[in-house]
Order: sequence, then C-alpha cells, then structure tokens
Amino acid sequence: MIATFESLLPVFLLIALGWALKTRNIVPEDMWRGVELIGYWLFFPALLADTMIRSDLTSLPLTGITITMIGTFFTMAVGLLLLQDRIQSALAIEGPSFSSLFQGAIRWNGFVALPILAKLYGDEGVAILAVMIGVLVPIANISAVYVVTRNAGTVKPTLRQTMYVVFRNPFIWATAIGSFINLAGIPVYEPLMTSMGMLGGAAIGAGLLMVGAGLSTHEAIRPSPAAWAGTALKLVGMPALVFIWSLVTGLSGTAFVACMVCAAVPTAMSAYVMARQMGGDAPLVAVTVTVQTVLSVITVPLVILLAQALQ
Repeated sequence: MIATFESLLPVFLLIALGWALKTRNIVPEDMWRGVELIGYWLFFPALLADTMIRSDLTSLPLTGITITMIGTFFTMAVGLLLLQDRIQSALAIEGPSFSSLFQGAIRWNGFVALPILAKLYGDEGVAILAVMIGVLVPIANISAVYVVTRNAGTVKPTLRQTMYVVFRNPFIWATAIGSFINLAGIPVYEPLMTSMGMLGGAAIGAGLLMVGAGLSTHEAIRPSPAAWAGTALKLVGMPALVFIWSLVTGLSGTAFVACMVCAAVPTAMSAYVMARQMGGDAPLVAVTVTVQTVLSVITVPLVILLAQALQ
C-alpha cells in the first residue's frame, strides 16, 4: 500500500501545488485561463496523438476495453435516470442539482488518469487511456448535455449545437488522427514527432496544476448529502461496475487495471463549466469535484491495489 501510494504521490503533490499557487495568488486567477487553454488545445492532444502513432494498437484488447467502459457508463447513467425521482426526494434536491450529481458520477478527469497510467504502464497505459477517451468522451458529453438541459430552465440546444460541443473536443481528434496514421502505416517526419513529444511532455504537469487550481476548498468544508452521493457513486460505484463488466467481457491484465483507474479518478472540471453555462448547479459540481479529488488520494491507490490483485 505504501509503495503504491508513494508512486502516485507526485500526482497529488502537483495537484496540491496548483491549489496553493491559485489560493495564494502566486499565479493570478486570470492567468490560469491561458494555462487551461494551452493544455487543452495543445499539450494534451499532442501527447495523445504522439502516443497513438507510436503504440502497437493491435496488441490492445480494444473490444474488451470498449464494451467494459461503455457498459459501465450506461449502467450508471441509466440507473441514475431511472431512480431520479427517488434520488431527488431522498436528497431534497431539484432538477439542476440532480444534473450536477449526474455529471459528478459519470464523468472522469483524464488529466488525473494520464499521469497515473503513464507511471504504472508507460506508453501502453497512455494508449489505453486514449482509446477510452475516443470511446467515452463523445458519449459522456452527449449524455451530460441531455441531462443538464432536461433538468435546467435554459433554452434547449439543437442537435447541431450539441454535436458541435461534443466533437470540437481536441482529445477526440488527436486520438482519431493518431490512430488512423498508426493503422494506415503513414510515415511521419521524425522532427515533427519529436516536437509533438516535447509538447506532450508538458501535458502531465500542466494538467495536474490546472486540476489543483480548479478546486473549491472553501465551499467543500461542509459537503451536502448530494455532494457525498456523487462522490460515493464516482469513487466507489464506477470501479465496482468496471469489475462487474470485466467479468462479462473477460478483460484482464493491464487493460483491466487501466479501466479501473479511469473509473476511480475524480470528475472532470469541465462539468463545472457545463453546469454554469447551461443552468445546472455549478456550486454543487465544484464541491463534488473537490471532495472527490481530496478523497482520491486514498481511494485511487486502494483501487489500484485491488485491481492488480484481481487482474
């Protein structure tokens, strides 16, 4: 347990550093937007594309990964929607808060999963993460848009607007283009690959600092029952569902551990942006992400130990 925790400690130390830089105003709040944009549009896509081009994709159990993660996602999402009335009654919340609880339970933060899988399995771990991003990001975004707009008092976006929000994600394009180049055997000029590798090297540090800067520790001192519910569903419920679906698909080894890690990491901060822009309960998302991130210091190493014992 101690060895696993220490191997992941740099991840959480960088998150804490990002939080300290933001709260102490060492890096002014308006400057974090620039860090976020360059990480989102450049560093992370460069890393994903570089990894997908260099990896041996034919060796990955793509079918098992895909079915396991899609099955896990829809089990949680459909279950929440079927139980929405009971959940709202039990937690004394309205539709906007339910939509934020929904986002807190189903979405995951690639910026946290990336360094963990890179530390555990190197390029293979990053390649598996890229596959999951390509599979789950469109589905998760479409589902989140649907649930938030269905439960908020804002104007419903058209299908075209929804597709624009989903498929403008640079992670999806980087994964798709890198996979196509790899599988088609298209040669890439080596200096260009080196440049992508250098950009991708900045993704982990910048991403973790941004996660820390986005935490709302003041509001998270006394989490509401809805925040605790979203936290439990994400940190415990999602890994449990991955385990159940892996029994169905026969997924094992590195791919199984990687899926467990992605299920166990906190919710993405982009959920906060969506809630704020589309009429959800943005403060609830901020608190939920913060509580999940703090508790994941303990829960993620435990999930990894369990997954490695079961693989």
